[in-house]
Amino acid sequence: MRYIIIGGSAAAISAVEAIRSIDTRSPIDLFSDEKTPLFSRVLLPYYVAEELTKPLLNFRSLDFFEENNVTAHIGVRVGEISADAKTVRTETGETFQYDRLLLATGGKAIVPNIPGVDKEGISTLKTMADAERVYHLKGRNAVVIGAGSIGVESCISLKRRGMKVTLIEQLGQVMPTVFDGEAAAIIKEVVEEMGIEVLTGERATRFNGNGRVQSVVTSSREIECDMVVLAVGVRPDTALARGAGIEIGSLGGIQIDKQMMTSAADIYAAGDVCETFDVARNTHFINAIWPMAIEQGQAAGLNMTGRRTEYGGSVRMNSIGNFIGFPAMSIGVTHPQECSYVETDCHFQEIKSRSKNTYKKIILKNGCIVGAIFVGQTQKSGIISVLLRKQVDVTDFIPVLLSRNLNFMDILPLLRRNADKFTEPEFKELMDTGL
Repeated sequence: MRYIIIGGSAAAISAVEAIRSIDTRSPIDLFSDEKTPLFSRVLLPYYVAEELTKPLLNFRSLDFFEENNVTAHIGVRVGEISADAKTVRTETGETFQYDRLLLATGGKAIVPNIPGVDKEGISTLKTMADAERVYHLKGRNAVVIGAGSIGVESCISLKRRGMKVTLIEQLGQVMPTVFDGEAAAIIKEVVEEMGIEVLTGERATRFNGNGRVQSVVTSSREIECDMVVLAVGVRPDTALARGAGIEIGSLGGIQIDKQMMTSAADIYAAGDVCETFDVARNTHFINAIWPMAIEQGQAAGLNMTGRRTEYGGSVRMNSIGNFIGFPAMSIGVTHPQECSYVETDCHFQEIKSRSKNTYKKIILKNGCIVGAIFVGQTQKSGIISVLLRKQVDVTDFIPVLLSRNLNFMDILPLLRRNADKFTEPEFKELMDTGL
């Protein structure tokens, strides 16, 4: 068996480990167009903030490829896949044969079509090259476009570098895909208390400057700046898949089956590049987050070896607390309307609990958890995630689940009632969540 993996981040490395857990001898060739291997993208804001050096960004040791008998082609871009011939061709013209192939090409940062966006001093923050570029940009005034997770973390990174920072979001709240309006208002206040100007409901319309950016024009004002970070989102990098004739889903990600295989025989996909079944939405979705990429890479790797493994589905989880110094996270959907197009006859409930320093919300669909938000206190969120994945009816246990003093014994009757849905290791996982 000859394996080829295209990609070098979470899903790709997880697939290598899964393959080697079954097949220790067959050759693996890994191609990554990133010139810096084995770094964690989620840690890039810490590098920009000068809080972590490059070696501390690694999520595996530098001898990982050697230890796992992987031929790593670092900084090498694959230009074409032939699904019929089972070959890949690099942009330098080399051809490699495979028996099983994994596409773990991730996502590409979106560059908005705004006049002047090609000026010097403007960058995305997705790759190590992006991080190096932002790190070395000079100036005192920075603007960040987009107030999602990366945007919020980027503006805090630059503020910690001593810069004056303005965060611009065209929608009416920060982190609109992660939190509801009530939670977002708390996060916005925390960010503003750091000395960052936050402008919501404004859209950048032009970048001014003679070759190099000097200001950002919005729908309401002009903001002088020395640099701009674009953080308006990512989209699946499906160029290779499209070129190979692989089916693409309605959301723009690669379509896969329960074994992570694409429409092309012996070609698998995992991570941010593919659409997977979303447990909360009850449909396929792109959950481009690190933990899901790890899970999917593992499932794909096992299936590539012939060990049939079904991927149970993904759940979106976002946490911003570690970076802003204030615990905040969301699980699954955060607005009921995100599910409404799936089943029109469903009954949704939003149960909220609010105190001076905390905010909790649980979203139910027909009695089962499909989403939750925790701000100010996140220690008990692990149980919510497990119950969401298992789609357990929790109608009678809502006050318990929202309790500040939740413990394992409180939910033991619920688990016993649904014992058929839990394996013994999963019971242990619940006890290990700190309940």
